[in-house]
Amino acid sequence: MPERRVLFFDNARLTAYRVQGGAVLHEASFAGDEAGLAAFGDYLKQHRRSLFLILADAAEESFQTEDIPYSTGKDRQAILRRKLAQHFYGTPYALARSQGRLKTGRRDERLLLMALTQPQHYEPWLAVLRNNRAILAGFYSLPQTIHGLLPSGQTGQLLLLTLTHAGLRQTFFDDGQMRFSRLTPLIHDSADASALAAASEAVKMHQYLASQRLIERDKPLTTRLLVHPADAAAMRERCHSNTSLRFEIVDLLEEARRAGLRSVLGNSQADLLFCHLLVRKTPAEQFAQAEELGFYRLWQTRFGLKTAGALALASALLFAAHHGLDLMQLQDGIGEARQQTRINQEQYTAKMQALPKIPISTDGLRALIGRYDQVALRAQGPAPLLAQISRSLDAFPLITIDRIEWAIVEQIMPPGANTPAAAQPQTPIPPHLMTGPYAQAVVSARLPIAMVGEHRGLLSMVTEFAKHLGQSPGTLVAILEQPVDTQSGKTLKSGDERSTPEAPKFIFRVTRKL
Repeated sequence: MPERRVLFFDNARLTAYRVQGGAVLHEASFAGDEAGLAAFGDYLKQHRRSLFLILADAAEESFQTEDIPYSTGKDRQAILRRKLAQHFYGTPYALARSQGRLKTGRRDERLLLMALTQPQHYEPWLAVLRNNRAILAGFYSLPQTIHGLLPSGQTGQLLLLTLTHAGLRQTFFDDGQMRFSRLTPLIHDSADASALAAASEAVKMHQYLASQRLIERDKPLTTRLLVHPADAAAMRERCHSNTSLRFEIVDLLEEARRAGLRSVLGNSQADLLFCHLLVRKTPAEQFAQAEELGFYRLWQTRFGLKTAGALALASALLFAAHHGLDLMQLQDGIGEARQQTRINQEQYTAKMQALPKIPISTDGLRALIGRYDQVALRAQGPAPLLAQISRSLDAFPLITIDRIEWAIVEQIMPPGANTPAAAQPQTPIPPHLMTGPYAQAVVSARLPIAMVGEHRGLLSMVTEFAKHLGQSPGTLVAILEQPVDTQSGKTLKSGDERSTPEAPKFIFRVTRKL
């Protein structure tokens, strides 16, 4: 992260502080004359890479409260510009701070308008910043940082008195929202003079707030004084509570520790604490114009690009590391696999050498085992095929068997071989049945004599029987001879010719893969 430096400005001088890790370190002070401006320019040249924030603690400031209709976008920006121009004509250092919406009526938005009314006090310092191309990150007023000193959950009305090198600042809060702030320069910075000024200025502020009807006259106003423990006795001696004011002396060192300041405060002047509060929680609104923040915008762009590049590089390194680990694990796995393969090969060689020697080569042994497998397939014979035919005959009890011729074959007999030309296979040969061996049976069967003359019935029964028989996996059925002569070339015989009727016969071939 870049170094941050706060330029604390008051009417007498500009003081530079370096803020880092909760510590605020004094670096230099510059008077408002030509020598001081020149020394300030040399200081900026020594810290070109730092981010600078201006914190103004000046008496020439103004505060106004305005309620505007709730709006957003360009309409709201136009209203804000018009209101700031109406109240603070002649100074470019003005801003509007939203304090939320009202809870009654049309719920307008309440704004606190702030301005530094003497821009000529800041122009020489800003010109030096521009000429030295310093990175100005923001221009703020000290009252913008005081909110960090309020007690947690503060409600009601409160007057907060703080001391800086510029003088005594009185800031009025209503339900945690700042309404007004005023700086009173002090001629002497002794504890007694500060206590006397605090007592008198608190009375004046009470009268002013009552005249503006911001507080009730008959109700005491809580007034908190942030002072160093060494000055607490002097404050208690001068600041007495009454019907208008109720004073509370607060330990400045304890508040600084609560805010996270690591630097030691030597007296009641809280300049270091305000610089720390500005850096710890930088306000969103600030007085600097767009042209004064040009170098800061360039720095933001450059910082964003560098951050994106660093993130991309880190992502690439993580990706490379991840893949490197995967590669290492893969190489370890390959090494282990090779070692295990070598061990397995050695074990296999040892077992092979331990086996008794046989007078046959490996190829011959492989062929012998193949022939053994073929013999084992044929050893089951026709029993499974005959059992399958028997199950189909049980389903068709009208069909009887005259003759079965079986064989073990290597190929399925193609349709038409050694059969009448009209015989056709019932189903095509599937690819998984293209290779043998097969158990094959040619079966002569007959149908009931009572069905003589019922040609359709005979053909239908044979077809259903063949379909039932072929349902078993690995089985092909072919009808070699139908019970009815369906060839058109046969000679028709006279019906008067007398002959003895015979039972219709048919022949089929069933093939089952072993």
